[in-house]
Amino acid sequence: MIRQVCYLSYFTEQSGFIFPYELPQHYYAPGLFLIEQEHSGEHAYSYSFDAMDNGKRVTLQLIRVDEGNPYSTLYVVRTTHYGSFWFNVEKINPRLRYIGQNPKLTNHSDLSLVKTTDSDKLERICKNYDFFFIGSMLREGES
Repeated sequence: MIRQVCYLSYFTEQSGFIFPYELPQHYYAPGLFLIEQEHSGEHAYSYSFDAMDNGKRVTLQLIRVDEGNPYSTLYVVRTTHYGSFWFNVEKINPRLRYIGQNPKLTNHSDLSLVKTTDSDKLERICKNYDFFFIGSMLREGES
């Protein structure tokens, strides 16, 4: 199981998710933040979540707020300089799979969407401080 927030694009021509670098040339698809569920259907307590902070890649932790409840969907990323960012985790249709070639994600468990609870704060911090989340594309030397 991958315990990282991944940045994947939905490729409509094959009805599945792939990393942006796997998209065909001149094809555009917006990306989403996704995590892999445990085989039991629960979510892990924490996932690494890559971000850019003033041009520097940093790895933060997306942590479940209710430590004792593996079915809780509220997660938080706490930062030193920008405060806390809250996210909800939503299970998606289990038929939507990663269909790309990265061996780290083949035969994965069901995926869940990671959605901010405050997009205004994310946009404001990005604009004012050049900080934004990027997720992982599971490439060598990322973190």
